[in-house]
Amino acid sequence: FIRLVERVRRTMAHEYGLPLKSLLPLQAYSRKYVAGTTQQGGGGGEGDFVTLHTDEATHEGYHYSCVIYLSTHNEDFEGGAFVFNDPAETNGEGASGAANGMPVDDDDEEIDDELLELLKRGELPDELPEQLVPTDEGEEEKYHMNIEEEIRRAGRSLTPFYPTRGSAVIFSSGWENMHEVEKITSGTRYAVPCFFTTCPVPEAAYDQMKVGKPQSDEDIADDWLHL
Repeated sequence: FIRLVERVRRTMAHEYGLPLKSLLPLQAYSRKYVAGTTQQGGGGGEGDFVTLHTDEATHEGYHYSCVIYLSTHNEDFEGGAFVFNDPAETNGEGASGAANGMPVDDDDEEIDDELLELLKRGELPDELPEQLVPTDEGEEEKYHMNIEEEIRRAGRSLTPFYPTRGSAVIFSSGWENMHEVEKITSGTRYAVPCFFTTCPVPEAAYDQMKVGKPQSDEDIADDWLHL
């Protein structure tokens, strides 16, 4: 596992043009996503999705991120895509335009835009357009799901990555890389998130180590036994 994290660190430094000594591993763990479960807390807890976030907002020391995948989409699990979520280039189109990867129905575009603006302000329309009124329980559930998805995509450009075993994504951890994991609909998805920092280790942290501050490569290797 240590060798794997070190390979990621070297790859990260190469791709971003960073001096290798300036990039330090901060945290890495295995992560299990299981369809139909709810995450309890952060870190490696189980769950079937991850909400929209940035890693640096989660932990101020996260500056570069990587996720290594141990499962394959459409083989080990369904759903569960890793999605980068960026502002859309609207080019004058409405919030529900094709920039969001959604087909646009000209007849409904004006209704969709007005409805989305109301919902984004926390308001509800006095009366739903006739074509949006659910006709039965199944249609009502589908209606609410469609509205949630439209709100999620409004003004955004979504770039999904479908994991395969042995693949990885690497990215800087700030607001320039907002991301999420879509809900897993079946199966189990395993991954190894790794986070790296460019902050030097504070001197006080070495006081907590059994052997103190490492002075050589041999000391560093030996110190792994006491972390």
